[in-house]
Amino acid sequence: MGKALNSQESDGDAAEQGSTKEMRSIVIMQRKAYRFGKEELQAAGERGWGKKFDGTEDPMYFVSADNPALTVVKAGSHIIRLTCMAGRYSEDDDYALSQLPQPEQKKAWTEHHACAFLEFLNDLSGGSRIADAAAYASLAKLALQLGDPNCAAVFLPMKDMMFPNDGTAEQGMRLLVKAELPLKR
Repeated sequence: MGKALNSQESDGDAAEQGSTKEMRSIVIMQRKAYRFGKEELQAAGERGWGKKFDGTEDPMYFVSADNPALTVVKAGSHIIRLTCMAGRYSEDDDYALSQLPQPEQKKAWTEHHACAFLEFLNDLSGGSRIADAAAYASLAKLALQLGDPNCAAVFLPMKDMMFPNDGTAEQGMRLLVKAELPLKR
């Protein structure tokens, strides 16, 4: 299961309900920079949600990847922006490694050299905030389908959780999809 980046957790209901204004995200920490193409994202969406992601069968399920600066996966009422970066999540290795308690996490941190950010764009709307469990379930559905040997780890920045790609990343994403992973911070 996921191991917290640091041991500070609070049990406040606000954190569980997602009342903070920060955008929720999942980061796929990659060994080598890779930008997912439209067809890959459509196939990942189809596997994750069990629906066609071409916008024809259901206009609420599609991928927009016409511009490399803005790639969006629309899954029903949820909108996920995918941004690929050919750089490390942070260059401050000393600090990051000091926050990672498990050797597997430290190894994954050291191995990553690029990132793919999955960001829950609904968080930018002025409407009511979607609960953490539902937001992270959508993000995890996509992350689970994009995981491959190039993935060193999966990181949830707002929850300070890192899952190395040694089986714990897949397990953690499956628990998020089923809303069975505690998300208190």
